[in-house]
Amino acid sequence: MDCPQDDLANRIAALAFEHYVKKLPKKGKPVEGREWTLMAAVLKQDEKGSLDVVAMGTGSKCIGQSKMRPEGDILHDSHAEVIARRAFLRYLYHQLQVVYSGQDSAVFTPPGADCRCGLKTGVSFHLFTSHTPCGDASIFPKGGKSEETADHGFVVRSETAARNPETSSQPTIQKRKAEGLCDIEEQNFSKKPKTDHDCSLQKKMDGHKSGYHDKNTQIPADEGIKNDVDSKVETKVRDASLICENTEETLKLDIHRTGAKCVPGGLQDPLQIGPYYHQVGVLRTKPGRGERTLSMSCSDKLAKWNVLGCQGALLSHFMAEPLYFSTIVVGRCPYSGEAMCRAVVNRCACVQDLPAGYRAHLSRCVQSGLQFCHHRQAVVEQSHTPDKGMPAPAAIMWAAIPGKCTDVSVNGYRLGTTKKTMGSPQARVFVCRLELFETFKELLNSLPVDSRPATLRSEKLSTYRDYKTASVDYHRARTCFLQVFNTWILSPDKISQFQ
Repeated sequence: MDCPQDDLANRIAALAFEHYVKKLPKKGKPVEGREWTLMAAVLKQDEKGSLDVVAMGTGSKCIGQSKMRPEGDILHDSHAEVIARRAFLRYLYHQLQVVYSGQDSAVFTPPGADCRCGLKTGVSFHLFTSHTPCGDASIFPKGGKSEETADHGFVVRSETAARNPETSSQPTIQKRKAEGLCDIEEQNFSKKPKTDHDCSLQKKMDGHKSGYHDKNTQIPADEGIKNDVDSKVETKVRDASLICENTEETLKLDIHRTGAKCVPGGLQDPLQIGPYYHQVGVLRTKPGRGERTLSMSCSDKLAKWNVLGCQGALLSHFMAEPLYFSTIVVGRCPYSGEAMCRAVVNRCACVQDLPAGYRAHLSRCVQSGLQFCHHRQAVVEQSHTPDKGMPAPAAIMWAAIPGKCTDVSVNGYRLGTTKKTMGSPQARVFVCRLELFETFKELLNSLPVDSRPATLRSEKLSTYRDYKTASVDYHRARTCFLQVFNTWILSPDKISQFQ
């Protein structure tokens, strides 16, 4: 069932667009008329209904497995939704620093007896994304009632597919083949692989060539050949017309596709024509440049956040309960509420035995009627050379925190990083794993041992992985999640051992 557009969705979209234009730096944004990008934002709503953007991210790139580093200083996944969520983590850390220091936080209540903080009454968070999340949510019929913006729709293909249209546009190829069959005069039937129908016709032709004729009709052999050849041509025309009709009908049932690939070990895409190209409901990884990535699709990550919360393992130490997005808003683009709910909400219904506070959250999925200015379709419409449109190489991140609140990255490092500076603090953006871990330790070290949550009082904790695993309830919930999503690709242990 499609989720409706409403005023809240348009308010959220409008605020996100305004923030993008006014607050984000020009550096890192797409070149006008030539490049496009994806944008996502997290907005806070207070008990009075006021909305504020607290985190934002842009980007559409990922790095391959070989470029992942054990130091935690590189961004693996720079899709907008992931960047925005990581910037949101920085915002939450800042709000926790405020409340643990005895000041009033816009988000959290003061720590309780267990030294953890709760979410203030009436405060909620919404996620906005300018385009349908990659992966399962992007797979739905073209032109159907579930598609909210059919007039503005297009498929964002993977870069590999874009460079190789012969393999990425199978329905188009099939359509051309059918159109060729319709033009009977241009066909050379003797060169085509023979079907059973063709073989039976060939036998009749062979019989005519040897003077065969029906005893009852007494047709001269040469006239019989002419008549049966005519009959064959008519039959071929009828068959070709039928193929055209069937192919056209299949094409009418075509689907929007995703460049995300099915994970190994699970069901795979049939890759057949039309609606049979994709397998729905399965886990997928994001496409990369040649090398496969280990980054799960945004649809899969949203599903994970809808069970484990968007705060992650480290912040869970300080929070009384997981934090879920109340609403997920998608900007104007090809969209299906049914596919979105299937990918983000319904797939999680089987996750059971979760610890107290965790649940399969029912985020409200809704679409806005407003389009992002650097959405691919908007760029294509403005460009004089639409076939030259390219994704912007950079990712921008912003968080509502004091001090340095904006960064720009390319290939996972801060813009301007050289081989000489790689591995230094200058090369790191403020939302990479290492920087988030440093922020976590700053908050932890600011608290006396007896003011820390019980899970953080052990002296044996030292590495990033140690502290994540020590978040007991989160780890139990993650185990329950992975029992259902058992082909989920996990990052190698070696990239979580930094201190």
